[in-house]
Amino acid sequence: MSQNKQDTGFSFYIPLVLIAAFLMGCLAISLMDIREKASSVISDNPVSAADAVIKENTVRKSPVYNDGGLKFRLVSASDLGIGNKSVSQPDVPSESSVSSRTETANLDGGLKLPMEHYINFVPHKSGCVAYLTFDDGPSENTEAILDILDYYNVKATFFVIYHKDMEDKYKAIVNAGHAIALHSYTHDYSSVYAGEASFFNEMEMIGDYIYRQTGVRTMLMRFPGGSSNTISRKYSKGLMSVLKKSVKERGYVYQDWNVDSCDAEKSNTPPEKLLSNVRNSLGSKKTAVVLMHDGGNRTGTTVQALPAIIEFFYEKGYSMEKLDMTVEEIHHNW
Repeated sequence: MSQNKQDTGFSFYIPLVLIAAFLMGCLAISLMDIREKASSVISDNPVSAADAVIKENTVRKSPVYNDGGLKFRLVSASDLGIGNKSVSQPDVPSESSVSSRTETANLDGGLKLPMEHYINFVPHKSGCVAYLTFDDGPSENTEAILDILDYYNVKATFFVIYHKDMEDKYKAIVNAGHAIALHSYTHDYSSVYAGEASFFNEMEMIGDYIYRQTGVRTMLMRFPGGSSNTISRKYSKGLMSVLKKSVKERGYVYQDWNVDSCDAEKSNTPPEKLLSNVRNSLGSKKTAVVLMHDGGNRTGTTVQALPAIIEFFYEKGYSMEKLDMTVEEIHHNW
């Protein structure tokens, strides 16, 4: 009688043992699968453990250095609606290039962006440099432009004017590490070019406003319409010849541009056309000061074109930097 009870008790534990063994086997298989995937990621994408910790809704940046030059970056987008491009990943990159290895995610507005974007670098021995510049902002596009620049780890220069209720945008430009510069207070040609005194009043007003909002005091500027503009003749004939001398005497440095996206010429120019304009305008220039706009009612597609423009310069082997007072000036001579 006692023997039967003992057998019955032992039989009770058999199913529990089998269930526990099954669960342990499943756990072991899962761990092996995770380990294989992790090993594959590490071998393909050599990033540090710290880089692997990604906070939700942030942008991932994992530089890998090779022989003193930045050869490879991995960035991962959260929910940026900034277009998409895919090209094949070279086994041994011989020049700067951009490619995507992962599936794209559908974002708001139907736009797509690779969740993981690979940018391959080689040291820029040629010394080619592109300076991306944005005029007439800030605007409702500023945040998207800053997101795109951050995604690609690019610094740019914003030639700003006064816009009401945009205080946070001026601060955002500076806080993101970009250069902020002067483009007049009103961008109203009748005021800016009414005379020498009026011009400098405009520049001082925007300079003071930038300083109040950001704490940055800048003397870097761009003439509204560029130094070769002819519209100033309507208000003060011969003024530009005077101003191009007097700005230097007062300590300003002005930059024109030698590559034009033409984004402000027509409304809603297709992004592909803006890229083509940049490509054709660049030619063989080793130093490119690129004109784009962050503001104005004709520049709605600039944001859509910007990723492709940045990738174009990466593929051409250009570094992208922000302007400062020491960069050699690009002036229009016509």
